[in-house]
Amino acid sequence: MPGGYPTAVDDLAQDILLRLYVHIGRLREQERLDAWAYQVARNVIADYWRDRAARRELPLDHQLNERLASLPEVDSDETADQLRSEIASCLAPMVERLAEPYRDAIRLTDLGDRTQAEAAAMLDLSIPGMKARVQRGRAQLRELLRACCQIELDRRGQIIDSNLKPLR
Repeated sequence: MPGGYPTAVDDLAQDILLRLYVHIGRLREQERLDAWAYQVARNVIADYWRDRAARRELPLDHQLNERLASLPEVDSDETADQLRSEIASCLAPMVERLAEPYRDAIRLTDLGDRTQAEAAAMLDLSIPGMKARVQRGRAQLRELLRACCQIELDRRGQIIDSNLKPLR
């Protein structure tokens, strides 16, 4: 296997066997040994890939690296706060343009003080249903925001410039 995978497979197998040995006392039903061992192996493998994804550095091409270095840094949070409030003032009419279920979901959760679970109970929805409405509402808002605004962010994701157009 290319890329050092043979050693990774050996390490994973050893980790799986070690976890099985260390935690065998947690097994309640002897008949369920296969399901429990499968679950342990699945968790070890998932942890391995999750760890690799978290540590992976994406290579930057030279032009992108230069562009990032040339972006001005925001000297004070005051400028970022001003730009943030300017953009927030644009969101109110955009929220009104959303279809009713998404508008209500955004008002209650993101713009209100309710958790998604509380909002779901208020609207007699399941929690996954509310989460779906919030996500769809956010996606629609994102598209409306992109259509009316050009927002420039610094390396830390802070707003450094915006060009707002009136909504049509």
